[in-house]
Amino acid sequence: MKNLCYLLIIMLTGFSCTKSFNRTNINPNQFENATPEAIIAGSIKRTSDILATANMEYHWTSSHLLCIGGGSSRYGVGSDGFWEQSYVEILGNLNQLDKKYGTTEAFVNKIQIGRIWQAYVYSILVGTYGPIPMKNALSPEAGSSILFDDENDVYTAILTMLKEAGDKIDVTKDKLSYDVLYAGDLVKWKKFANTLRLKIALRCQKNLGAVATTHITEVMQTEANTISAETETAKMAYENIDGNQSPYFIRYVRNSFTTDIAPKMSDYIFTWFRSYNDPRLVAYYDSVPAINRYLLQDTLTSTLDDSLRIVTYRIPYFGYPKAPRLLPGWGLTSDPVGGLNILTYSDPKKLVFAAEKPFIHLSYAEAMFMKAEAKLLGLGGAQTAEQYYNAGIDANFATWGITGTAATNYKNQNGVKFGTAATGYYNYLGLVNTNIPTDDMFKIWLQQWINYYPDGGFDTWCLERRTRVLEFPPHTNPANQFINATFSLLPNRWVYPTTVLNYNAPGYNDAVGKLGGDERSPYVNLNFLQPLPTKDWNTQTAVLNFGFVQHWYGTTIQSLQNNGIAYTLIRTYK
Repeated sequence: MKNLCYLLIIMLTGFSCTKSFNRTNINPNQFENATPEAIIAGSIKRTSDILATANMEYHWTSSHLLCIGGGSSRYGVGSDGFWEQSYVEILGNLNQLDKKYGTTEAFVNKIQIGRIWQAYVYSILVGTYGPIPMKNALSPEAGSSILFDDENDVYTAILTMLKEAGDKIDVTKDKLSYDVLYAGDLVKWKKFANTLRLKIALRCQKNLGAVATTHITEVMQTEANTISAETETAKMAYENIDGNQSPYFIRYVRNSFTTDIAPKMSDYIFTWFRSYNDPRLVAYYDSVPAINRYLLQDTLTSTLDDSLRIVTYRIPYFGYPKAPRLLPGWGLTSDPVGGLNILTYSDPKKLVFAAEKPFIHLSYAEAMFMKAEAKLLGLGGAQTAEQYYNAGIDANFATWGITGTAATNYKNQNGVKFGTAATGYYNYLGLVNTNIPTDDMFKIWLQQWINYYPDGGFDTWCLERRTRVLEFPPHTNPANQFINATFSLLPNRWVYPTTVLNYNAPGYNDAVGKLGGDERSPYVNLNFLQPLPTKDWNTQTAVLNFGFVQHWYGTTIQSLQNNGIAYTLIRTYK
């Protein structure tokens, strides 16, 4: 990452943005001195930055992998900055690269790498908003009237762009002398392009049909050209130098955000981890300091007689619910979990907030889960779906330092193992459960969701919207300027930023027509989505249930004693 800050200064000052460019996505300036390396490195850095920021402000909340405290966990619907930074600071600069060097034979591979990254950024934008400008997004001749492209057309163009760019990379020709993603390895860039194509085609099966199937099949037929090892994971490393530290570090460590808005482990993923003895609980999250731990009341037996003992003791991990607000129809008078001191809930591991922590864009583990899905669909692959699936779990575990017996035991459990089912715990309100059916596709998607921690917030949002595989508990305090409800589920999309309406009214009106619904509603369906489930959560039966944390150290009083756990005896029944 050495010299990245310097390259960013060159790129961002060279491709300076006028106010009109911010408003219309057009940059009238040409920059003559920025190298392809500077442009591509800067674009990857900015993409990593805006995705990390979106995680902290939006996607961690929607993913249910983490929760933000202090009222910040309301479902967000986007910001002007995400749109403008994507078009101006990333796509605008990559477009300049294409225009300036696109016909230069000495830069053939650098141009293809730039196009691969353009396709990636467009895939994020279309998955976020729906119809977006693509064809004429960066054309000065379009003036201030930039029309939007249909969602399906954008996805089709992205898939074509990735196929062509990947195919055109020639490993015997030029490579990036400074490459923040793959250190100049052109084979890895080709694999990234093809694996990204697989990812987007899987996302678009509902809306693209045969087009998506063709792309999936083609990628799986040339599996050697996909990500197949941890060394091929697409990740951008940060470093502990001002201006180039991880956005997570900048917000939560350097800027010392107060404890009431630091991210905490979600109660939902906590229930999943407890249901299946998942070793990632202690790998992903830190234990709570002893003084702040949740005080659990439990009923234990004894190995010495047939008595029962009611005891209280403290447990080292605990999950944070979205909102400490109970719906009136539930008939509960208080929330014994949501209203606790924020320090009671588990923090992410400190390594998540390290200044040098790399941002993962597409991992080896994710590639294996996608191949498992493709194989289960009958669309190719040299291994069985179960082999891909197990390889994905192994890859995720290895990333977090989990190997050997722990990994084997986890994979052999009912529910986790292919072809098996299991009954998990209910959440503490008894509203949603963690049961796993025999359906192996459910298992693949579940593991993919867990694997996205912590960087894949946008990807969890896409996964859930296209599959509706998980029944998330309702958000009981979701209100913002676009959501006016006592409870809500995940938004289907972000609304367009105000700058689009203010400075590109023809484009905005065109987008509204293509969207086919109320643009100011985050619940308009995008084409790739499965319909949003409808359930009146206020009429559901809520029952406080702490089975998911009881018997933490075992079922007997001796198990507490053998683990050296302090406890208070409340009552004994003989």
